[in-house]
Amino acid sequence: MGEGAEPPVPGRRPPNPHLGTVLLAVLAVVLVGGIGVGAWKLVSGGGDDKPRADGGSPSASSWSPSAEQPSAVPSGPFSETTSAPPSVSVDSTQAPPAGYVRTTDAEGFRLDVPRGWQRVKRDTGVFYESSDASSLIQVFALTEPDVTPYEALRQAEAGLKKNPGYQRYELKRLGPGDDADAELEYGYRSAKYGPRRILDRAFTGPDQVQYAVLVAGPADDWPQQRERQRIVLASFCPTAYCPAT
Repeated sequence: MGEGAEPPVPGRRPPNPHLGTVLLAVLAVVLVGGIGVGAWKLVSGGGDDKPRADGGSPSASSWSPSAEQPSAVPSGPFSETTSAPPSVSVDSTQAPPAGYVRTTDAEGFRLDVPRGWQRVKRDTGVFYESSDASSLIQVFALTEPDVTPYEALRQAEAGLKKNPGYQRYELKRLGPGDDADAELEYGYRSAKYGPRRILDRAFTGPDQVQYAVLVAGPADDWPQQRERQRIVLASFCPTAYCPAT
């Protein structure tokens, strides 16, 4: 959620055998911030809309939402894909909504993404971006299992506050208990794209890996980010846990 280049993530590890090196980028709107002490590595889409690398815990990975991402490797439009095993959500057994494509990513997860968006592989993960990179989806995994979803987002916000015009709209748990899903909704001003509005959802998957799905886009597009998030989360599943379609 901020601007500036993202530092490498120390001690990054695969969350489980099915996911390879999971640092994924998912829904479109955020760009930089630090998710706290050796926990998440979140990056943003193309252009200057990427996380700032300043601030944050020295011994932790930082989450910065808006910064230039070097070494981006466009991998072309993702391909529509097919099956997988057990189920995750009822919606993930349905066909993708109009304008979306069901995609199985090589990093070990499946989700519905807007048709025509490009998959971009970076050192920090995988992103799905609109043609001008102003909107994006990012998915990544938490590498520090002792950090709850809420705490990870709370720590990340410390880095996000360094972005120009940062504004928190809401940070909340979405259920009872410390391990409940959590969500951070925020905005800031990007030098390249102007005002931004981002949703970042942190949760534990059926494989017991903690994920974050981030959706970012222009503030003027709101609430499209919310609708994209709904579609992505309804279809998201670790590949080994996806229902057959």
